[in-house]
Amino acid sequence: MTITKSDFDPHCFGGQYQDPPDTLHFQFEGVRCDNYVYRYILVDKIRPNKINSRSKKTEEEKDKSQKDIAAGYLPLFLTEEVKPSLIDKIKNIFF
Repeated sequence: MTITKSDFDPHCFGGQYQDPPDTLHFQFEGVRCDNYVYRYILVDKIRPNKINSRSKKTEEEKDKSQKDIAAGYLPLFLTEEVKPSLIDKIKNIFF
């Protein structure tokens, strides 16, 4: 996937941050990405020797999918039921 806007390009990190940011924003090109900026929130920090550099999974996560790993963090943020939007429902039908 290609990043479309340099404002949201991870290659711009360089020496920009003294401390890790709490949120990161990316914009991607792709059939299912639409024209959105995606916001990612820091939910964890892991020492490099405690995570597989290829799979980006810890020993406890090695048999889980990326979706399962993300779902484990969602209860920390979701305090009420989130209903899918009409666009999300349409996407699920076609993709």
